[in-house]
This record gives sequence, structure tokens and C-alpha cells, in this order.
Amino acid sequence: MRMSRRIHNITFLIVNVVFLFFFSAHLCAASTVVIKGETLKAHVRTYIEKNMPWSKGTVRVKFPGRVSDLTLTGKKINCRVLSKRNEDFIGDSTFTVRFYENSTFLNGKTVRVRIEVLMEVVVSAQSLQRNIKINHNDVRLVKKWFNRSPSNIISSLDNVVGMKLRSSVRPNTEITGNMVRSIPMVKRGKPVRIIFENGPMRITTIGLSEQNGMHGELIKVRNVSSKKIIYVRVTGKSLAKVEF
Repeated sequence: MRMSRRIHNITFLIVNVVFLFFFSAHLCAASTVVIKGETLKAHVRTYIEKNMPWSKGTVRVKFPGRVSDLTLTGKKINCRVLSKRNEDFIGDSTFTVRFYENSTFLNGKTVRVRIEVLMEVVVSAQSLQRNIKINHNDVRLVKKWFNRSPSNIISSLDNVVGMKLRSSVRPNTEITGNMVRSIPMVKRGKPVRIIFENGPMRITTIGLSEQNGMHGELIKVRNVSSKKIIYVRVTGKSLAKVEF
């Protein structure tokens, strides 16, 4: 009788241990989540597309290194992507994907990214000589991928037509802001028509410009009649206005 009870107790103990083992294993399996590397990439890509200053369809996101899987333990897991302060969303950068259960931080991974942006730039349509006045037939727009913030970029034909080239260029050469200069609307030593306006009164006279002047600039002009130097605002080609 005693032997039978001992066998029963041992059997009961074994059954409970086996039950607890499988139950615990089931709980562990249910609460362990593997976040694939491709999922991490997708989180980063979505964050970039949501926060970038560029138009949709003009950005391509590359991942230079391998993004490994991340194993987490939790049930209701959510994630948050963080970027560097003042992120400009172009070129090489890093983003951090952090995972939480409720407000408790579980784990995170830093992901290296290269962001390229498609922009329009002005290029020469043919060989152009130094000091040539650029017209619409001399230039055209093309699209170019950038992996760093461009400097002196010109993205509109209107911003280059009518300008002068500082140096000669070959066909299909990108034309940047430091390669062109404005053509003065008033030239030094040349006649300029001066308009005096004060209410209903309007007087026009002729002067000789003492300096080159772009549109909107304040320049010195010598009045032909009085021989006096006056300051005028350039308003057009060989045209200026006295400001009261």
C-alpha cells in the first residue's frame, strides 16, 4: 500500500513537471517576437518618406550594411523611429528604431542609411563661350541624383537666361550659381534716363551713370544739365528713378 502511494506521488509529480515544462515553453514561445531586418528597413523608410522635405517619388533610400534581425520579448510591442537632430534627409545618416511594450523600453537598433534625392539642374545644351549672354536655346533642364546637399544649384531656366557666363563650358555641363553673373541694366559711363516723380509731378532728364547697376540697385548718376551727382534706383534697361 505504501509502495503504491509512493509510485502514485512520483507519477503525479512527473506529470506536473511535464505539464509545467510544456506550459512554460508555450508562454515563452508566445511572448518572443523576431523583428526581421527587412521590417526594420521598412520602418525607417516609412519614417523618412513621412518627414523628408522632398517630394514623393524623388527619393531613393539605400541601406549600405546588413540589417540583422532583432529578437524581443513582449506581447503588445510598438516601435518608434528616431533621427539625428536637424536631420536634412540627404546623404549618409543613421536612424534608430526603438521598441517598447506600453512605456517600457525593450530594445533598439541603429540602421545606417544613404538617401539620394532627384533634382532638376540646368546644363548647357551646347558649347558656350565666356561672357556670352545665355538664352533659352543655350540651356536645358535635366534630372540628377544627389547624395549630399548641393550648393549654388540652379533648378530653373528663368534663373539663368539673360545672365553671362564667367567661363566657357562644354555641352552638358551643369551650370551653377557661381558660374554666372547678372548683366547690368545700367552701365558705367552710359546715358541713363532719370525720372523724378512726386505726386502728380513727373520730370524726365538724362544723366551719365557713374557705375554699373543691376535692377533694384541704388547707384550714382551725374545729371547732364546740373552736373550734380544724384542717387537713383535702377528700374529698367538704361532707366532709373529718383526716390524721395
